[in-house]
Amino acid sequence: MGQKKSIVNLIKSQSTTGIKLNGKDLLKVYQGTFKQDYSTLTSDSAYFYPQDNAFDAFGHVIINQGDTLNIYSDKLNYNGNTKVAILTDNVRMVDKDATLTTNHLTYNTATRIGTYTDGGKLVNKDNTLLSKNGYYFAYSRDSYFRYNVSLKTPDALVKTDTMRYNTGTKISYFYGPTDIYSTKNEKDKDTLYTENGTYNTTTEQAAFGKNNLYHSGTRSLKGDSLFYDKIKGYGRAVKRVTFADKEQKVTIKGELGTYFKADERTIVTEDPYAIMVTEEKDTTKTDSAARADSVAKADSLKKLPAKGKNAITMAQLIRKTIPTSIDSLATNSKNIQAKGDSLAKLATNNNTKAKADSLAKLVPNNSTRAKIATAKKTISDLKKQAALKPGDTSKITEKRIAPKDTSKVKLDSVYMSADTIETWISTYKDQKIYQEKQRLAHVRDTSAKTKKPVVKESKFLTAVQAGVKTDTSYMQRDYFGKPKPVAVKKKIVKPLSKKQLELDSLNKKRVADSILTAKLAEPSDTARMRIIIAHHHFKMFKSDLQAKSDSMFYSNSDSTIRCFVNPMMWTQGSQLSGDTIYLQMKHKKLDNMRMFPNAFIVNIEKDDSVHFNQLAGKRMRGYFKDDKLNRMYIEGNAETIYFSRDSGKMTISGMQRSLSSRIRVDFKDNKATNLAFYTKPENRYGPLDKFKEDDKILKGFIWKPKDRPVSKESIIPSYNKKKTVAVKPPPGKSKTGKAPLKKPIGGKTAKDSIATVPPLKTTVLKTGKDSTQKTDTTKTPLKTWKDTTRKDTIKQSPVKNPIVNE
Repeated sequence: MGQKKSIVNLIKSQSTTGIKLNGKDLLKVYQGTFKQDYSTLTSDSAYFYPQDNAFDAFGHVIINQGDTLNIYSDKLNYNGNTKVAILTDNVRMVDKDATLTTNHLTYNTATRIGTYTDGGKLVNKDNTLLSKNGYYFAYSRDSYFRYNVSLKTPDALVKTDTMRYNTGTKISYFYGPTDIYSTKNEKDKDTLYTENGTYNTTTEQAAFGKNNLYHSGTRSLKGDSLFYDKIKGYGRAVKRVTFADKEQKVTIKGELGTYFKADERTIVTEDPYAIMVTEEKDTTKTDSAARADSVAKADSLKKLPAKGKNAITMAQLIRKTIPTSIDSLATNSKNIQAKGDSLAKLATNNNTKAKADSLAKLVPNNSTRAKIATAKKTISDLKKQAALKPGDTSKITEKRIAPKDTSKVKLDSVYMSADTIETWISTYKDQKIYQEKQRLAHVRDTSAKTKKPVVKESKFLTAVQAGVKTDTSYMQRDYFGKPKPVAVKKKIVKPLSKKQLELDSLNKKRVADSILTAKLAEPSDTARMRIIIAHHHFKMFKSDLQAKSDSMFYSNSDSTIRCFVNPMMWTQGSQLSGDTIYLQMKHKKLDNMRMFPNAFIVNIEKDDSVHFNQLAGKRMRGYFKDDKLNRMYIEGNAETIYFSRDSGKMTISGMQRSLSSRIRVDFKDNKATNLAFYTKPENRYGPLDKFKEDDKILKGFIWKPKDRPVSKESIIPSYNKKKTVAVKPPPGKSKTGKAPLKKPIGGKTAKDSIATVPPLKTTVLKTGKDSTQKTDTTKTPLKTWKDTTRKDTIKQSPVKNPIVNE
């Protein structure tokens, strides 16, 4: 059964005229109204073809479908069989609050789909959308746009290649490279980039799913999936998240990131790690070509004769190097001056006022006059230098061309990881307040009154031991009268001498200068600072330095990495530990470090995991040279244990245990090269058999080589989660009846050297005579000498090998 054919009917008209054209009936209709199904079409005039079920309309063409959809144009060609309307010239389609404007539109009245291919504009309240090609679906109110698509909202501008926009929900969908620019805030200029995502123009929420990137000033955030709420200033990135700050030079990566625009805070979880770049000059790998060029220039300058007949003056040298520039400058200045004079004379002529005004514009302005003056001065200076005798070079100052520093800069990165990494931008004033709050949070407030516990009355009788009542006579001090006043002798203060006054003034100046320099070095309160905090299981990896702790605080105000709760560091074969460790960077290099309290250093030589060189004290301060630990100062009950070795056989020849209030240690090539003891040192030296096992270890000794990060990948939390595989038990029942053993993937694990260390016991060093020194007749006695720069004395150690006598 075939479907019933829909016929275009002429409902009414002002006038109608029928003619024959090519054997077919043609009706000329004026002010006519046509109808087909649910579509009504009107126009000023039309040619109606009843046999073809079509018509052409001209002037004020209107297509109406229901109460919401209206299409306006100047011309229309309508085919009733296909129900396709071709509208041209000033086409305007209005669907509720959406208006589509174009010059050529193809519209199907049955499917209610409109298409244009030569450019169009869609206006939906405050949103304006432009594109080259467009497809509008009236039923779903969806519009598909292609090529040079741009969507402008009150707060954003969207540019893309392919987009779908719904005029009802006001949500846009992107299917190609898309950029979203913020037009509300010109300072930050937020930018969002994606290749697949959605953007709600009403709530200003964006959700992206392919090659996503968010820019805000110098900061950027990207990830596989990105969500951003512009009104709330909240962003969230999932999988392969990267947060970068070019201004503060910090990069943070992870698997899940959250961004808050209000305080510019970013929180990264699930395998987060931060990257900071350090620099080091590589003097061994310089650019040989650039260096040869600079050397050749210097040699050519040296070959220039300074005295004699063949001497070259500075003017001749300048004219040889840049002859054309000086000559052209001289001629141009003369021409400009002559032209200016002639134009000025012409300008004063009162024949025609128009000529005078036009010529006045050609008179040299202030900048031209300044150029003429500088040219004259240059020429006069050159003439003076050229007038000098060939051999007279006393008035010419020779300028040497210093060779450029062409040494390469070797870059190294510091990788830091934790369970959660948090970073935000804060002013220096807010940073000081935050640090003070954190400090006071760990201080116990003893001034607060503690509430007494409430004791419930018991139904049983309690016995109280009888005793002497407390003496309360002190509460009535004046019971027997006021005590007699005691005469106090006044102390006679002697006037200070001139030398003492001068010393006091100098000391005050030094203190004032040091305070002033500290204030000058301190940033202003409004300076913007980047703060990074690592929460739980912090680890750090650098090519020559590794560290771990529970938490970390970093601020670029002083470029200091602060490690808290059981921190440990490894560098040059040494393990450093303490309750708190500060590591400061300067000019993108490691500069110094502080450990306090209970600082401890363990050093091994030649992979010897039995004999440990040890240093312990209350506080330690170390200094780096070329990113390597160079010197360390131990203060407060400083103790050391050092095992000396023979230079040839590298066997242990003896052990020295020392105690002092302050010790200095120099490091080189992964070992201690020099020890210096200050303020009443006590030394014990002898062979190993003269020392007990407890004497070979200092109090607080700890050695954990397994905790040391071995690579930048090993600091990531998921890297350390090793899977376990159950080992099949042998056939038969187990005697113990326990569950099958489990072992980690990768085979056997290495033995920990700490297992070989005997239990720790504290020993007291005696200040008396050492019996071990009597048996060793080859050793030289301790010598004491005074340092001219210090008031305390230094006792020199008799150890031969690495400890150099100062």
